[in-house]
Amino acid sequence: MFTLIIEDKHGSIVDEYSFEDGEFIIGRSQQADIVLPADNVSRRHARLFTVDGRCYIEDLKAANGIWLGGKRIYNVTELPRSAQVRIGDFFLHIEGAAYARPMASSSYGRLVPMPGSIGELTELSQATVLIGRGKDCAIVLSDVSVSRIHAKITQDSGGRVYVEDLRSSNGTYINDRRIDQQEMQHGDRVRFGTVAYMFQAEGMAEIDVNEPMYAAPPPRPAPAPRPLVQPAVQYSQYNAHASAHADPYGAQEPAYVVPPQRSLLPQVAAVAVILLAVVGLIILVLFAYDRWLSPAIRAGAETAKAAPAKGDSTHGSPSDKAATGGDKGSSTGDRGAQAADKAGEDGEASKAQFDELLAKGQDAVARRQWDEAEGLFRKARKIDPIHPRPTEALNMIAMEKKAGARFAQAEAAYAKKDYATAIAQHRMIPPNSVYRADAEAALEAIAGLLEIDGDNACVAKDLARCTENYRLAISTGHASAAAEDKYQKNLKKSK
Repeated sequence: MFTLIIEDKHGSIVDEYSFEDGEFIIGRSQQADIVLPADNVSRRHARLFTVDGRCYIEDLKAANGIWLGGKRIYNVTELPRSAQVRIGDFFLHIEGAAYARPMASSSYGRLVPMPGSIGELTELSQATVLIGRGKDCAIVLSDVSVSRIHAKITQDSGGRVYVEDLRSSNGTYINDRRIDQQEMQHGDRVRFGTVAYMFQAEGMAEIDVNEPMYAAPPPRPAPAPRPLVQPAVQYSQYNAHASAHADPYGAQEPAYVVPPQRSLLPQVAAVAVILLAVVGLIILVLFAYDRWLSPAIRAGAETAKAAPAKGDSTHGSPSDKAATGGDKGSSTGDRGAQAADKAGEDGEASKAQFDELLAKGQDAVARRQWDEAEGLFRKARKIDPIHPRPTEALNMIAMEKKAGARFAQAEAAYAKKDYATAIAQHRMIPPNSVYRADAEAALEAIAGLLEIDGDNACVAKDLARCTENYRLAISTGHASAAAEDKYQKNLKKSK
């Protein structure tokens, strides 16, 4: 008889179970046999089961793993007497177990992290192991140099182990040489982006990665203070440090050096400075217009209106020229009034044309005629460059044209049954795009089709195609809970 007592992180007992035999799934999902409601617990986190009166626990490739006695376990492990297991924020106490020992493992090798790398020791037991930053990968590497699905390790029927790069951004390397697919040998150094391991085959002599030929060089002494501007001295000091790093033991350069990760802070700071400069320039232009240019325009208009009175005072002295002067002043005043009337009429006509262009442009947007709408809003911006409506509309049109192109690419890929590309293009459409609702509907349809194909492949006993179809269906975000359960069961079968 075994007794399972569950405590939360505050030490309070939240549940208790008693059992003699059977199998229990532990996880966050409400479909699990033992539910642990916490964000750091996977939906299907672990499997607890008994064999011949002994109690075992298995990690179901959970992101945060299983910890026994303060040490993370990877293989199926028999639980010791009065064992304490940590899963997320919960502690599981199992009473009545015998002693701890790993079950017979079908591991064919392991990945041992290189010095300075963020990786963890990982046993390879599945025929196919996905590696990447995504949570659906068997080996999750939370590093910016690693793609979401970066690489794949497989073992063929002859026992040979291959690593294959899955079109990652930063590449996969064996012994510092970038590869597409290559067989791994015992002692090979394999690197995913900047995360590095050594592959050690099962049954071969273990290699210590901390030996001098693999270890990172010893720390360099702090350099002496340097003058602020001495290019020649700085260059020589850099070469001295580079030489010391390349040959810290008086031998050849170390066989492996983890590339440094570069900071994006300088680029972000430069962009922020440019944006501040542009905003400052706009404010300066608006200030100059309001302070000098606008008063000058108003003064010119007032001078034109006052021109008749000035004409009368200039030509009013001799009696024989009074009529002539009055006529000239009156003529000048008439011309000024006509010019002011014409300017007012032009301003009203421009405003009417501006409003008409905005209305037509909005109608073209509603019909998704992006080129027509773009031309109309560009004309409106020429009439009134300061008004924000045309610029906002042009920015929105540029975004929608890109979204429309992605939607068209996704539909073309769907027609070719390239479901992975179709899903990727649909999911990159922005949430505020008019195409987003169409993309979600298409993703839902693709998920249903992939689930049907996965069921058919499972009936035909094509486990690889069945599993891949379920995985793609889950990546749409519209897969059913049944598809996720079938995917997890297939992963267990492939071990």
